[in-house]
Amino acid sequence: MSMDPPKVLVEQSLLQAVADHTHPQHHDAALTYRELVEQFRQGTVLLVAVSDHLRLIDLGPTPTSGQRVKWFLHRRPRGVFAAIDPLYVGFQHRRAALRTDAPSLAVALTLVMCARSRIRRVATLDAAFEPFELDLQPTLPS
Repeated sequence: MSMDPPKVLVEQSLLQAVADHTHPQHHDAALTYRELVEQFRQGTVLLVAVSDHLRLIDLGPTPTSGQRVKWFLHRRPRGVFAAIDPLYVGFQHRRAALRTDAPSLAVALTLVMCARSRIRRVATLDAAFEPFELDLQPTLPS
């Protein structure tokens, strides 16, 4: 039995809403994220995100290949998302994601990484995750 607390995957839509103060759901996303960080501080959860999504937030949409390599090898946990550990996406994860019928590559990668890492709890604002057997946070309106 593992001594680690359960993982919560912070999905791309929530990351973007927290990072962008002009996002229409910024306030609600920030509240959800603050609750998760408090649970992390208490040691009741570990926070993770798909590396591609976290890197996009950390480096922006057009990082150089050098920045990408440096981020991969030496990501410094700092700023708002310091508590989040990346789940690194490999070739096999991308191949598996491309074989799914998910509505987008971002959703497919998230689902693959959840399955491979045995993650059931996902913090998201994206309704595309509703059909899947995941514990979504915040609870999305029906």
